[in-house]
Amino acid sequence: MDAAEWNARYLAQPDAWGTTPAARIVAEVTAAEDAGLTVGTAIDLACGDGRHARWLAAHGWRVEAVDFSEVAIEQARGKDSDEGRSGSVDWVVGDATAWEPTEKVDLVVIGFLHLGMDDLVGVLRAAGGWLRPGGHLVYLGHAAENLRRGVGGPQDPTVLPGITELARGAEALEVVSLRHDLRPAGKATAVDVLLHARSWVER
Repeated sequence: MDAAEWNARYLAQPDAWGTTPAARIVAEVTAAEDAGLTVGTAIDLACGDGRHARWLAAHGWRVEAVDFSEVAIEQARGKDSDEGRSGSVDWVVGDATAWEPTEKVDLVVIGFLHLGMDDLVGVLRAAGGWLRPGGHLVYLGHAAENLRRGVGGPQDPTVLPGITELARGAEALEVVSLRHDLRPAGKATAVDVLLHARSWVER
């Protein structure tokens, strides 16, 4: 799916993902902070209309939020507000498979980015390289297992990662957690897959 298709999708259905950040991403970032991750600079890659970026900014992070849909970024800017928050967001139109930051960051969040497996592994490896020593990467997406055991999400198995694919993407990092995550979805249960990793530090 290209940017034009996503532009049309966001125009047809604003707030398609809701305004609340994914609970698992919130939990993983909060746990990292509790374990010593300094609140600093973050990237929300494939940010959509910005629910995770806004949450990060509300908790003090300086965020660069990137998505290839111009409509999504426009909608994100429209929802953004500096009121009552200590962080900031810079909204950027950019392709997750090609965009790069200008400097190293403390945190990269990637929520529900679904690509062909080689492209996704490439994005994860690149994102790991953007981290400062001790920086954290959190990826959450619909799992391959969701097709057989869950509900919702993409129905194309070629864009649904499993544990193996995320492990390939994290080969250069210290893995904190790599697992399936069961998420309530109405009366059913969705099966997500989570990678939480960090760059190596000298010990």
